[in-house]
Amino acid sequence: MLTDYPFAEQTLERLRRGAAGVYLDDFTAWLAEGGYAQTTIRSYIYAADRFLTWGQATGQVVSALDADSLARYKAHLAATAPAWRRAGEVGNTYCGARRMVVFLRQRGAVSDERSTDPLLLTAFGHWMHQHRGVTQATIATYAPVLRRLLEALGSEPETYTAAQLRAFVLAQSQGYSHSKAETVVTAVRMFVRFLIATGQCAEALESAIPRLARWRQAALPRYLKPAVVERIIAGCDPSTPLGARDRAVLLLLARLALRAGDVAGLRLKDIDWPRGRLRVSGKTRQEAWLPLPQGVGDAILHYLGSARPKVAGGVVFLITRAPYTPMLSRQVSQTAERAIRRAGINAPSYGAHLFRHSAATALLHEGLSLQEIGSLLRHRDVDTTALYAKVDVGLLREVALPWPQEAAPC
Repeated sequence: MLTDYPFAEQTLERLRRGAAGVYLDDFTAWLAEGGYAQTTIRSYIYAADRFLTWGQATGQVVSALDADSLARYKAHLAATAPAWRRAGEVGNTYCGARRMVVFLRQRGAVSDERSTDPLLLTAFGHWMHQHRGVTQATIATYAPVLRRLLEALGSEPETYTAAQLRAFVLAQSQGYSHSKAETVVTAVRMFVRFLIATGQCAEALESAIPRLARWRQAALPRYLKPAVVERIIAGCDPSTPLGARDRAVLLLLARLALRAGDVAGLRLKDIDWPRGRLRVSGKTRQEAWLPLPQGVGDAILHYLGSARPKVAGGVVFLITRAPYTPMLSRQVSQTAERAIRRAGINAPSYGAHLFRHSAATALLHEGLSLQEIGSLLRHRDVDTTALYAKVDVGLLREVALPWPQEAAPC
């Protein structure tokens, strides 16, 4: 409630009469639930009042507030701020306005920007999730490619031709890495399959986009030796909230070979403490139970008991600054990168997936079979796991055929 904060009676009356007055009680409660300090909440109340008052004076309807409105407001602050203040960031004024827009969007008073996606793209997302079991994170990866596709070819799929689709893929892939180009190809191919399944384009278009040429299993897995992994984990200070969280995250990556999305999506109900296991879904909705090692469980318990912000919500890992929202996949990868660089390691890569490769390689060196490693990694095809066989040089020497001797001439 607004009255929970130290405002003079005249100020309180002015705030309630202002453009933001009808929202301020719920806004302050929402900020408190997010873990903001009382002084920050108080400054954000003033900021929200100032922002909506500016919007009212410039003819901005509350329901139409969006990123463009915030950009224009930021320019207004930069133009009117004293010279000794930071341009466009007058204290918490702009930050408070931005939080007010987020609050209004969550309350339904402002339309969600994501709803501006073309109906065809929205339908594709629903179809992929329902019929293919694809997660929202994967759909979000495809979305930018498909927005550009719809801009280039239009929103009438019945008019698409194979030549148009191939030209789009080539244009979007030039100058990028193989993996980036592969994302473009996969996104367009899945979109075409959706269109065919829903009767919106010719079936012949399914073969319009061939796979990219690439030698299967041509690359070597990038990994770190176990001693280096332990050194990275040891660099986290569990006595601090950030260190406790990061250590638990790194242990999940290193011991269970989880993906960044698995860690970000982990919920409290996914941990079965009595049976010592946890549940992950991976890239699809297919769930799998993995054993929870003692050290990993202890690190998670330490984080939950002494470092996790006391806010509602079922997600295990939260960011360490208000608002205490769940970690995103990219933030898990950033955690891994920060830990690797802090340890001074010259690593072949710096993301969360490096720990997954390192765990699989270490298990192979310990004598586990590819089938057992594939089970932990949740690979559907053992050929995917076979990539790691190439790092076992001793085994390769045993199975390698001798170089053929030159045959005597006939």
